[in-house]
Amino acid sequence: RIHPLSLVVLGVWLCYIGATIYVLENAVKKNPQHIQVLWRYDVLPGSMLTIFAQAHLPITVFHLARVGVSAIQRKSMAPHTEDELFLMTDRQWSNPVGFAGAVKTMTKGVRLSLIFLMFAFTCTIALVTPETLSRAYPVGLVNVTGPAEAITPNPLAFSSQALPNVDRDTQIGFGLGSWATGLTILDIYWANVYFPGPSEVSDFFFSGFVPAINVKLPGLRLQGDCTPLPDDASPTIEQDTTLFSTFFCNNNLPLGGDQAPAVNVVYGNANVTYRYCTYPSVSTVFSGPDSNATAYIFLQTNNGTEKTTGMVKCQSNFSIGAASLSGTNSTIYTSFMKNIPYDTPIQFADPLSAVLAGIANGSAVNANGSVVNDTFESGSTLVKQLGYNVTIVNGNTLNSTQPGLVTFADRIWLGVEHMTVGIGLLSSASDIEYKGRLHFPASGRIRSEAFVNGFYALLASWLFGLICVTFMGYRLSTESQLGSLIAIRLHEGMSSKKSRSQVGEVSSNEQPSRPVESQAS
Repeated sequence: RIHPLSLVVLGVWLCYIGATIYVLENAVKKNPQHIQVLWRYDVLPGSMLTIFAQAHLPITVFHLARVGVSAIQRKSMAPHTEDELFLMTDRQWSNPVGFAGAVKTMTKGVRLSLIFLMFAFTCTIALVTPETLSRAYPVGLVNVTGPAEAITPNPLAFSSQALPNVDRDTQIGFGLGSWATGLTILDIYWANVYFPGPSEVSDFFFSGFVPAINVKLPGLRLQGDCTPLPDDASPTIEQDTTLFSTFFCNNNLPLGGDQAPAVNVVYGNANVTYRYCTYPSVSTVFSGPDSNATAYIFLQTNNGTEKTTGMVKCQSNFSIGAASLSGTNSTIYTSFMKNIPYDTPIQFADPLSAVLAGIANGSAVNANGSVVNDTFESGSTLVKQLGYNVTIVNGNTLNSTQPGLVTFADRIWLGVEHMTVGIGLLSSASDIEYKGRLHFPASGRIRSEAFVNGFYALLASWLFGLICVTFMGYRLSTESQLGSLIAIRLHEGMSSKKSRSQVGEVSSNEQPSRPVESQAS
């Protein structure tokens, strides 16, 4: 008889495997779209994985046991010895312990047939496949997105209606104060600063703080940097600050900008002489929606023992607009669009121009700290802004470390960033609603690519093994499954055959000369 039950069960099981994969993939795809996790994306995948883990190996063994009944009665696949016959019919190939015992038997000189080894290989794959599938689609953290425009937050953010609150002097005073702390804008305003990518430190967007919400907010964008120029940019300017203006600024900037006179600041043992040229003029009021400024700053500095001389070039692009903020990553902004209401009176300056205006009238300060000329900011503040670390030694003596040109460049750009943030803070309001989409983390099925690939490799190997053994050994048989009755019949047949042939004991490992099926019949 053909005994097709195992083939039917195997076919149904293959359909179940396909359905399980579909349910898991669908859960991975749909979970981020539902605030409340539905049972078909949570309970159903877990239940199907449990059934798969419990039934995959038994169903594999069930089919192989049917194939084995007819396979061991074929001459090309018949057991080599009585020991192997009982290993085969006892299904020692179906579990690691039994297979280990079979390997131990091989060490005693017993050869195992190809069909036994193929059965063991297929069952081993079936044993590890469920664990691999569960790791391929584990429960992890997923980002859930709510309905569009379902929430209306009122964040404290930049507001064009509050722009009249910002004038140039207030902006400069605010920026100089926060710049003097030496802290970066991320140190102070970490919740309100966004970047276009994790490595874009010279491009940031300043706006409101909206955790777990996808929303588009207005704000301020600053791009650019300050970099030290090579030593050979203009070899003669180190000798005389007048040459800086005559031979450098006039040749590199358009007409209409500013050239500030040289200023000397002394604070403790820090001695700083600087001048700059810039375009546009520092007195220019921002007219929007963006502005570009370029400045060259010449520095001659020392602390009595070390000196730093050179030039720094700063370029900035400042703009007002709106950008999309993501609830999944609180540091990233996208889709920035410039925009400014032109009917709003504006009185503030470009951030780079504001920095230069703030240091244009630096104060000369005596070594004891007394102010000689009290102007926009004191000399003690300026040297700290430029990166000098001032300490008191011997009770009343000020001592400063000497920064390099790279430090000067970084600290000047830090001032530009603080001037930008000052505009944003002075023009903030929380009385405006913005439509957003709730975005929050939740538990759900995720996809682990490495284990998914491993699962498909194991599944293909398992299916290939089943097809091979079925093609090789599936024939008509007297029984539907391997068992003790099959072993007894074959053993009697093998014994009577050996007796008639006067071959000797079964332990001689000779193979029967003709199929055992005819003997068992």
